[in-house]
Amino acid sequence: MRFNDLPTHWRRIFELEWLSLVNGSKAIAAVITDEHGNIVSEGRNMICEFEVPNPATLHAETEAVRNLDTRRYDKHACTLYAGLEPCVMCMGTIVMGGIRKVEIAARDDFGGAMGLMDKSAFIRRKNMSVTWRDDVLGDIQRGLQALRELLYNTDADKLARMLDDFAVHNKAGVEAAKALIESGAFAEKKPSDYSAEQAVDMLLELIEA
Repeated sequence: MRFNDLPTHWRRIFELEWLSLVNGSKAIAAVITDEHGNIVSEGRNMICEFEVPNPATLHAETEAVRNLDTRRYDKHACTLYAGLEPCVMCMGTIVMGGIRKVEIAARDDFGGAMGLMDKSAFIRRKNMSVTWRDDVLGDIQRGLQALRELLYNTDADKLARMLDDFAVHNKAGVEAAKALIESGAFAEKKPSDYSAEQAVDMLLELIEA
């Protein structure tokens, strides 16, 4: 498998994630499609960028829901695709924003909040549909996240904890990111020297080795 073999919406998610990584933010993104499968909104993590005074809430899913034009599109007929399991804030935004179908690439046992949906009678009445993509998409997702931390995280203890967390469900992606760093791919090149397609293809080659 290569980048161009992926469905359009997943290619766009990974393009946005690479943009976030290049800008120093977390490699997490989401897109929303209409009932025909057309991308009608998108969002990426921008927590390390300062377009707003406090960027801590600039999470991918929250931004995607905020950017959805509900005057043009039926929010209840839309599907949100998330690279990573949404956190508490993003899960709540998805529910309150009227999205009823969600598809997720990678599970997040540490910060993910989709399990909380079953705890709320209010949310259960929304008849939410959640699909988990427990396949190579999760490995790509965690591979990109691992790359971001390996490139920018200078706290060795925190880095080790994060990589262990990423590897719970997607060890292949984390190991691919480590191997890519060890190969010297970023020794003389910056992330911005690569396209998202190149980065994902390098990860996939290692994941599938």
